[in-house]
Amino acid sequence: MKIVLFLQHFEGFMENFSEIKKTKIFAEISENDMQAMAYCLKIKFKNYNKNALIIEQGQPAEEVAILLKGGAKVENIDTFGDISLITKLKAGDVFGVENSFLGETQYKDNLIATENCLVMFLNRHRLITPCENKCKRHDLVVKNLMRVIVERNKALMEKLKLLSKKNIREKLLAYLHNQSIKAGSSYFDLPYNKTELANYLSVDRSALSTTLSKLREEGLIDFDKKHYHINNKAFEKLQ
Repeated sequence: MKIVLFLQHFEGFMENFSEIKKTKIFAEISENDMQAMAYCLKIKFKNYNKNALIIEQGQPAEEVAILLKGGAKVENIDTFGDISLITKLKAGDVFGVENSFLGETQYKDNLIATENCLVMFLNRHRLITPCENKCKRHDLVVKNLMRVIVERNKALMEKLKLLSKKNIREKLLAYLHNQSIKAGSSYFDLPYNKTELANYLSVDRSALSTTLSKLREEGLIDFDKKHYHINNKAFEKLQ
């Protein structure tokens, strides 16, 4: 039985190796070491169609999910039934890692496919518990996971700063300015459409659209769907 399971983990691992080696968690780990970890971490793969629920808020947090192909979004439903968009994930991004290290027994958010996607699941108990051989490759994976958590917390702090702004205008200006800096250009694409952006910034969609239009009239920005351009000279005058 163990041999059969090993072959299943190994075959799936090798079939998706090109995607796996691009992820931050397996950075700096050789192909041979990754093959050896396939069974150790009980790695499995599953394909999902667009809009499919990959992980449901409240279900037992037994695995860490890594998006290998496609896209997904993280949403939270509060006690009143209101839905908040936490973030969007792209290939290489991780979901559920905080649950593993904090010892939480349930997932705090929903993970939903925004397009057809391939997800790799790692057993969280195997992930955070050193294996019998105490191999260096396992330690490296844990270190890589810690880097992911640090980056996630940095993104969370950035969002909290945005949400602390006094009004929609300030939230938008700060968000667009940050996106321009990340892109290294005054021209950039947003990961969200207007509805998603309003959800992300916790503002009314109609009010968001009105504010965007006013900012364009003032010559601060221009946009077409998800494509944006900011006037850096105009932004400098606001500082």
